[in-house]
Amino acid sequence: DFCLSRGLGDVYKRQVTSIILMLGCSSHSVKESSITARELGNSIELTVPASKVKMTIPKLEFVKQNNSGNSYRYFYYWDTNEQLGISGWFEPQSLYKGAQFHWEQFLAKWKGNQPTNVTFEKLNNWEVIRYNIDVQGCSQSNAKAFRVQNETWLEIHVSSFCKDGSEQADIIDFIQKISVENKL
Repeated sequence: DFCLSRGLGDVYKRQVTSIILMLGCSSHSVKESSITARELGNSIELTVPASKVKMTIPKLEFVKQNNSGNSYRYFYYWDTNEQLGISGWFEPQSLYKGAQFHWEQFLAKWKGNQPTNVTFEKLNNWEVIRYNIDVQGCSQSNAKAFRVQNETWLEIHVSSFCKDGSEQADIIDFIQKISVENKL
């Protein structure tokens, strides 16, 4: 199991044994729990050293965005040309409670326009929730996707913003191009 999860506050609020967890975490475990990214030609490989999986996403013209205080295992990339973004987390499998549960938590915290056209579907080994958000007269395409593999829960959020005079990027096509593999 990973030592830290989605930022210290979230885990410790949920855990009765937070003091024990904090005492059991060292600076080494923080390093072992931090996201790493490396560019491999036309792709970006993401992993957490403590995880048993790695995820590879198409590179496109992605630029890494500021973590802004989120979890050690949070990542966020944005492609200005495609108006496409991907963000997400690597988490211990034990924290995953199902797509419906995590969707309801998202909705409880969401302060923007309500999602429309919400659909739940399976896509390869991902549980995907597709939805639109109306932003300044445009219906922005979004997908939250969840996957559990080899004791790791992956959660990603892919957004395609409106572009003047052209179509939005196909978020489902993008998710299909993501590979998740067990580490050797």
